[in-house]
Amino acid sequence: MLDVTEVEQRLAEARALADRIGLRDNLEEQLRFLDEYAEDGDRGRTCCRLYHDGAPLSFGFLMRLRRGNNFVNWFNGALIFHGPHDGGGDGGAPTHAVCLKPTVGWTVHT
Repeated sequence: MLDVTEVEQRLAEARALADRIGLRDNLEEQLRFLDEYAEDGDRGRTCCRLYHDGAPLSFGFLMRLRRGNNFVNWFNGALIFHGPHDGGGDGGAPTHAVCLKPTVGWTVHT
């Protein structure tokens, strides 16, 4: 389950850019990954809440796990947009995140 209520406008901006640069499939694939993470056929077992991240067109996330009738915090991460603006994920500003090879598009980091 994916909760985007806090970032609806930012997500719309990311999708618009993704459409313009031909990376919509990449973005949607990463969102699906977070939506379905660790569900193992049990829809709603997890809930991934996206929130604002300081890096351009990127999102932080909190993955929550269902325990009985409630969700408990499980782990945090980020869905980060990489490209020329951050050296393809070389660890520099503005994302300060590292990819194993130069990357253009969105990737999940934990």
